[in-house]
Amino acid sequence: MITSKLKSYYRLTKPGIVYANTFSALAGYLYATSWHIHLSKLIGLVFGTALLIASACVYNNYLDIPIDKVMSRTAKRELPTSKISVKSAKIYLYVLLIISLILLSIYTNFLTVVIGILSYLSYVFIYGYFKRYSKWGTLVGSFPGAASLIAGYVAYKNQLDLAVFFLLLIMIAWQMAHFYAIAIYRYDDYRKANLPVWPVTEGVANTIKWIFFYMVLFMFANIGLSLFANAGFTYLFVMLVISYLWIYLSVKKVSKVSDEIWAKQVFKHSLMVNIGFLITLALVRV
Repeated sequence: MITSKLKSYYRLTKPGIVYANTFSALAGYLYATSWHIHLSKLIGLVFGTALLIASACVYNNYLDIPIDKVMSRTAKRELPTSKISVKSAKIYLYVLLIISLILLSIYTNFLTVVIGILSYLSYVFIYGYFKRYSKWGTLVGSFPGAASLIAGYVAYKNQLDLAVFFLLLIMIAWQMAHFYAIAIYRYDDYRKANLPVWPVTEGVANTIKWIFFYMVLFMFANIGLSLFANAGFTYLFVMLVISYLWIYLSVKKVSKVSDEIWAKQVFKHSLMVNIGFLITLALVRV
């Protein structure tokens, strides 16, 4: 019984999102430091980021209860099924939030804390609103989605510079292609929930064009990071290969399979692209 309850609280944090964003923060930090690591700062950053994202995800789950109830892939989540009460979820998210801010305040710097707070508020409230009422919701959500990578970089640098701009652009471009692909193969779910994602409002064919646009933007943003933010030519070579393969495989399949199957393939490839990007970013100066 206790184990089952703990698993429910764990799932409520959307652990996949927590791990992905924490890995992003770690990569941003290692890129900024060139592996000249301050261990306590790194530990504080990692756990502070993980708990902050977890809190935001619990808050998002709470706000999304009406939506989750009508979408097949989310109907069995902890709050729609009352495995966890709304009151308990609220207490949980605030505890996570307070601990995360304490850790980030002690072990990082003021700018990192500000980025964390702004990304939290923008994800929960601004994105939460646009997701329900605007086709631009995915783009709005891509900004807090990029915050962990930026926070990791700023935790060491303690400044906003040109590298921050290109890191932000890279993550926005990747997320747009990634989440538009999800929106295509989950089209029926989003339409059923009356969510105005781009494929629902503008059509699948138009969305596919935008996916390719963001793939190309991803490639050029990585070129910019290499040329103007000292990521180096080894980084440039690796990311050009990764970007090219992502685009090539997507173009090759776009007219040969159904839109749903194509979108699932793009989604799976995008996960590998993100992992490749973060590993390359973290290792590039070693």
